[in-house]
Amino acid sequence: MNMYDYLKWRGDLTFRQDGFNIVDNLLFAYACYTDLTEVVTEDETVTIHEAAERLFKLHTEEEMLNSGSLIAHAPVILRRMGESKRFGNLLISNYVRRVNEQDTEQFSAMHFQIDPRTTYIAFCGTDDTIIGWKEDFQMSYKVIKAEISSAEYINRTAKKNFHHYYVGGHSKGGTLAVYAAMKASPSIKKKIISVYSNDGPGISPIAMDEARFAAIQPKLIKVIPELSIVGSLFDNDDNKVIIQSSESLFWEHDAVGWQILGKDFERGTLTEESKLIREGVRDFLASMDMKQREEWVNEMFLAFDKAGIVGVPDFSKKGLPILAKFIKEILSINDNAKDAFGKLGQVFGSLASERAEDVIKSRFKSISDGIGDMIKSIGKKKDDKDSEKE
Repeated sequence: MNMYDYLKWRGDLTFRQDGFNIVDNLLFAYACYTDLTEVVTEDETVTIHEAAERLFKLHTEEEMLNSGSLIAHAPVILRRMGESKRFGNLLISNYVRRVNEQDTEQFSAMHFQIDPRTTYIAFCGTDDTIIGWKEDFQMSYKVIKAEISSAEYINRTAKKNFHHYYVGGHSKGGTLAVYAAMKASPSIKKKIISVYSNDGPGISPIAMDEARFAAIQPKLIKVIPELSIVGSLFDNDDNKVIIQSSESLFWEHDAVGWQILGKDFERGTLTEESKLIREGVRDFLASMDMKQREEWVNEMFLAFDKAGIVGVPDFSKKGLPILAKFIKEILSINDNAKDAFGKLGQVFGSLASERAEDVIKSRFKSISDGIGDMIKSIGKKKDDKDSEKE
């Protein structure tokens, strides 16, 4: 069963009747993706039921689910939580959401009060904005704005009361949860019960504070699917819970497909593909210094801008033409970008041909060949045009 099924099965029991579990963690982390700026203010406290009611007076489920968003189910999950006995009367407070293009920051967080003394602090992962995705890539060479904001947020909001805290998030939100807990004051650290990173990338070497991390490491629980791509980027030697998903490849990152058995996840084993991808990305990053990484990221997102891409839904709405335009733009900006993409393709191609099993070889080879052919084709057309101009 998935999150929807869990809400039908367990939604009639309050937390007093059946306490918090690892699946409840995922529901809070995923519901946090919901944009509540139209219906909840930062200084307001409302129940989950009330927040969902307000939101769906302005929007329909059909509108949400057909938006092309990677997190389209989040507001619907929030609504189902609001309709349940287990979650409906829980309080949302300290709601914050910022998307700042100038500062390259996408940050959102909220508190879910489970009982009078226990709260889940949820950090939102990457939304559909290109700003959010750019911030993810910036993790490879610096401490990002959202990480700084997460530390400020937990130290500001968690000192207000004597609650004990679960801290968590999905994707980038999982990393923000870990970073916030790591940077929390000693008094707040003592009040943290557990920190959940649901397929979060982990803390980069640049952002890592080893002494402070050691203080929260025993409380850290990292949940990743069998083919984890995002969650395998920075290995912080976490306590990993490997789970099954109904999805495949990159889409295993989508929490809606995570398989639940009772009050836990269906356990699985990390696949060879996941290990290969992790090695490939690490080799790729190791091939560039920090300055080169920054230049590559800036060039790539300038190409997004020139291609007219402002959010992830643009890809599903406009299809292959917008992808082709993006690749054309990135190849025309700087030869270094072309070299970087070629290097990334070589990394995966090498892994596929030298170390993968036959079934993995064919999958990676077809992908790398397809991307390589597209880049060659666009590059040739550009060279032909340049020759004509001469």
